[in-house]
Amino acid sequence: MQEKTKMVEENSSRLGLTIKRWKSKVFKTNAYNNTPITVQGEALGEVDSLTYLGSNPDNQAGTDADVRIRIGNNEQPSIR
Repeated sequence: MQEKTKMVEENSSRLGLTIKRWKSKVFKTNAYNNTPITVQGEALGEVDSLTYLGSNPDNQAGTDADVRIRIGNNEQPSIR
């Protein structure tokens, strides 16, 4: 992941763009490598969960917990 981040950083720099370290966070799920991801020599902050397109994965169960919640919500009978 660090290699991909470095490539994005280098290509962005050529276009005059920069990655804002204070706005960028890392979300790791089922990660075996605990090496911090760095941008401009500083480690990015990590988050335990996120919301992306209505989905709420977390770093413990990944998307499994979110899928279980969505299935549970659809199984409840609707009251009219």
